[in-house]
Amino acid sequence: MRRRIACILGALALFLPMPAAADAPPAPPPHLSSDAALLLDATSGEVLYAKSAYVRRSPASTTKLLTALVAVRSGVPLGRVFEVSVQSAAVPGSKAHLRAGDRYTLRELLEGMLMRSGNDAAHAVATSVAPDVESFAERMNRTALEIGARQTHFVNPHGLTAAHHYTSAKDLSRIAEAALGEPEIRRIVASQELTLTPEGRAGRPIRNTNSLLGSYLGADGAKTGTTNAAGKCLVASARREGVHLIAVVLRGGDRYGDARRLLDWGFARDSGALVFARGQLLGHLPDGRPLVLADRLAGSFLDGRVLRLRIVRGADGAGHGGISGVALLMRGSEPIAISPLLAPPRPWPWWLRPVVRLLPRPVDPGSLHSI
Repeated sequence: MRRRIACILGALALFLPMPAAADAPPAPPPHLSSDAALLLDATSGEVLYAKSAYVRRSPASTTKLLTALVAVRSGVPLGRVFEVSVQSAAVPGSKAHLRAGDRYTLRELLEGMLMRSGNDAAHAVATSVAPDVESFAERMNRTALEIGARQTHFVNPHGLTAAHHYTSAKDLSRIAEAALGEPEIRRIVASQELTLTPEGRAGRPIRNTNSLLGSYLGADGAKTGTTNAAGKCLVASARREGVHLIAVVLRGGDRYGDARRLLDWGFARDSGALVFARGQLLGHLPDGRPLVLADRLAGSFLDGRVLRLRIVRGADGAGHGGISGVALLMRGSEPIAISPLLAPPRPWPWWLRPVVRLLPRPVDPGSLHSI
């Protein structure tokens, strides 16, 4: 394996030209008041800015993005009606002003939770799709691991301060990215005003706590949060001209100002993304076998700099299948993403096939994600 890797990395590269680079140096990042922050290009997944982004933090009500994601993915119909329990109505902190005995659809409970940041609504959502809060928190933590938020552990659905309830700015960006991938969540967090209507009673309007909506060009969500332990937090999403950015600011003295500055800086630098999907065909070996990506490759066009896809092919073509090279996404001379290239097995001669069937099977190279 080491010899093969050495051959791969020593082979000639094939370049696919991209737009010409600009000579202007990148603008320096803005000064932020927040203790932790992160800016993510949600299309490429590339982190454009990070400040203490991997440090554990109390997330306050930004927790509710994961609550919503778990609820929407639970399979419970959003139109199903649930009765608000005494326990849900009594949860302290920010309120959607649900009353015990009132009946709402799961969709309306999500609206009260995400727009008004109602802790009562978050508790009602959790206990509508799981037997109890503890079971729901277990689902939250499983979902966090599944989407790659590995520094996250939650014990409640609303974000009130508790021991062992934490995340990081990086993980919140992943959670927001996954949550915004759900059309119903995306609709709710982008709404400035909606109406909650319990069965048999008049509806009442609720307004979104996120003041970027309607005041910042392209803003379309996602969630605010405030507690004494967490300080003022914000996860902000905005889209302009095909670029989708997610800004996370935690314990901010000026969370909206920090988010605006980060997003402005990001939009000034970022002009789009280049994405190659897992399994995408990137060429052929000399014997005609296809070369495909083992993992997704993506990067952002920043400051007008060139993006190149560099294909480094193994000298022996990987014999009878497996890792046959690597693909590197380059910004200038800097590699920003890498993926192995896989090829199907080369057919054995007919007279060897009976013997090959008796040999032990090798490890599946599709299970290898890096070299």
